[in-house]
Amino acid sequence: MTQSEYINKKIESLFKSLYIRLALVLMVVSYFYNLPALKYDLTGGNELRLYDMVGVVILFIVFNNYKLLSIYINSKTYLKYLNTFILWAGFTLIFNAAFSIYKGRPLWFVQTCMYYYHLLVFFYTAVLIAMYLRQQSRYKYIASLILVLAIAESVLVFSQHAGLVPFLWNDIYLESYGGFLSGALGPNKINLGMNMFFSFIFATGLLLQKHLKVNRILVIVALLASLATIGVSGSRTTYLALIVFVCYLFVSSTKKFFGLSIIISLGVIVAFFFNLEFIEAITSTIENRVVNKVSNPGIFTGESLDVGDLYEDLGAGRKQLSVRYFYYLIENPLIIPFGIGLNNRLLIQFSAHNIYLSLINEVGLVGLFLYFKWLTNYLYLRFGKAKPLKTVLNGLILAMLVTLFFGEHLYIYRSLFTILGYFLLIVVMLIVPRYYFTNVKSK
Repeated sequence: MTQSEYINKKIESLFKSLYIRLALVLMVVSYFYNLPALKYDLTGGNELRLYDMVGVVILFIVFNNYKLLSIYINSKTYLKYLNTFILWAGFTLIFNAAFSIYKGRPLWFVQTCMYYYHLLVFFYTAVLIAMYLRQQSRYKYIASLILVLAIAESVLVFSQHAGLVPFLWNDIYLESYGGFLSGALGPNKINLGMNMFFSFIFATGLLLQKHLKVNRILVIVALLASLATIGVSGSRTTYLALIVFVCYLFVSSTKKFFGLSIIISLGVIVAFFFNLEFIEAITSTIENRVVNKVSNPGIFTGESLDVGDLYEDLGAGRKQLSVRYFYYLIENPLIIPFGIGLNNRLLIQFSAHNIYLSLINEVGLVGLFLYFKWLTNYLYLRFGKAKPLKTVLNGLILAMLVTLFFGEHLYIYRSLFTILGYFLLIVVMLIVPRYYFTNVKSK
């Protein structure tokens, strides 16, 4: 028996356990349901969510099957490189602990351990999903579950805008985020925006890759619903991600771009024909979040384009934060090589809203290199006959590389909830089918 045959046999044996399959389904659901499942009081008003609780089961599965998972992780570069970054981030917890004790804030370290726990859970969930989907017959069920959850989230959000469903978070979140309507997702705009962007990306991949036997109507409905919800999310970072993705699709596959445009256009025409209220909600949100924020109207007519002024207008203070962070790093050069610990902002007290600067502070240039190596590795994967999925994945990664200059959405800060976990799930869903159509050498 070859090593590959041995691994396949062990994997099939692993997923015969019902509780493992159930845990994976609950983790997928948790990426769309961020509301509290249990409350406790450690630092004041703490909450446990579905992914916190199911995550314990995920790590139990990992503990019992660590050797098998390690072999599988090391056979896939996109998993191996992220695993290396996670190990380095774990090592820097030593620095975080030292600073927390020195600053007299030991609970900061405890909180950081919780974030690291999320990082582990999201990663190993993606690994287990990738292993589970080695059987093609299982793919459509997980894909359909994701699409249904995306549609349900969109319906919930627009029901809130229609006044049918109230704001679902407590008064603290109501005050902090101005009552932003995000359904069951975190009340920060980036949560709704990025969740729907990843859903749109996934639906686009399924639509363009015709070999995948997922219900086409479900795919199209999810695509249009997620796109509409991106519009009403008000997340300017997500708007930028969508622009980058659309531009890449236009350049790399113009024919598929126009095909997708026709479907979206038909959806818009139908919406206008029925005079659906969410069209007004979308246009009003974009006007308030983008158009009315721009100080120079000439940008929209093409008469002038000053990227600096545009960033100043739409960045919500990000430019000043990034500049302050840059000078902070220059003034503290000893931080730059290795950082001062994962989630350690005890010296500067705020994040840069720029993942590259934040990573230098926390995990140093070493961590930044490992993170960047992981993220860019997706661009070099071979897909064989699954070229549409490759195109969609590349567009997603380029969108992330650009927008991460203005945010930290692929990370584990408190306000980001499950964005990273859902991203890892979607990239796995885009990568795994390459083995269904042709024998592609693992990379």
